[in-house]
Amino acid sequence: MKRLIAAAALLPALLATGAFAQTVTDEVTMQLWCGTAMVVAFSNPPPEVTEEQLAQAQEYIDAGTALIETAIQAHLDAGFTQDAADKIKADIVPVVTEQVMGGGENAQFTFEECLAILPGQTDAAPADPSSSAM
Repeated sequence: MKRLIAAAALLPALLATGAFAQTVTDEVTMQLWCGTAMVVAFSNPPPEVTEEQLAQAQEYIDAGTALIETAIQAHLDAGFTQDAADKIKADIVPVVTEQVMGGGENAQFTFEECLAILPGQTDAAPADPSSSAM
């Protein structure tokens, strides 16, 4: 009986520190995906881009990096270890790269959806305005 009472007393602590604590909101998932997509999409511009376009691309990269940092912090706040958060960050890069660089048809979010959540979002047009998805 004492074991049952002890187990019942520990249950709330176990629930708070176990898998239940390691979840993030859909907003955080979107931040990580969109931030990664911005960095991927704008990090390798073609050689013929102008200095102005390079500066604009850097704004998207910086905003994407800020989104990634916000999402990783949210993972840490949700109980993920730094190693687990780093693994999530590394694991999403090839997935997002395939979605974004594959023409955007299978992208999880559109460019417009991602643009709407960028910190310090810019009003400038995207480098490739013909694409409605990343």
